[in-house]
Amino acid sequence: MLEVASAYLSDTDAADVLALLCEEIGEPLEHGPAARRYALSGDRRALHGTVL
Repeated sequence: MLEVASAYLSDTDAADVLALLCEEIGEPLEHGPAARRYALSGDRRALHGTVL
């Protein structure tokens, strides 16, 4: 997810980009931002409620 929505993007800007990616690969929209938050923080709590 960081390859598509780099760390320097705001959460709002990243959500727009990740929505397109999730739609293209068939993932639910909430998985993209959750995976990005996990990649940025390393905190598994960012994935709470998602199944990747």
